Amino acid sequence: MFDPKTEMDFPIFQVQLYALFGAPDEGQFATNYLRRLDFSEFADAFSHVVDFQGNPWNLKIYGNYVLEDPLRRAFGLLVERSLAGELKTFDGCFNIRRMKAGNRLSVHSWAMAVDFNAAENPFGGIVSFSDAFIRCFADAGFEAGALWRRADGMHFQLPWTQDWRNSTDPLAPMPWVA
Repeated sequence: MFDPKTEMDFPIFQVQLYALFGAPDEGQFATNYLRRLDFSEFADAFSHVVDFQGNPWNLKIYGNYVLEDPLRRAFGLLVERSLAGELKTFDGCFNIRRMKAGNRLSVHSWAMAVDFNAAENPFGGIVSFSDAFIRCFADAGFEAGALWRRADGMHFQLPWTQDWRNSTDPLAPMPWVA
């Protein structure tokens, strides 16, 4: 059986999600890729972070298992570069829904995107994260919604919307390497 986590070439692109994981749903297909991802090794650094309801975040994310290692790398870089304090809220990962700026399904539908500090980074608004914070995610393979024509500052996704490998943008993502 094909294992996207170890057998896919990175970067992966948003247009590949149907081919890689099938149509998103909460049933049989979702069980092929959805997992409870545990980041409790970062408990000390992220003890101040709350979930979207204002409760202390338990450092667990219901997400695509392909997301786990790159996200662990991004969190590690935030800690290593003394930027963990910028992360204040975890606002979601898996949510089958349409994109806010289109009719296609959101990358959240395959649990391949995470949102942080949503109240401070509304869709289409000013991005409050520092460039250094965004760079931590970019260095772990994530495309930041902050790069988009209509900014989505809270949003970080592993599948890219375009090929950034030859970009001169200082926040352009690097392909994930295990």
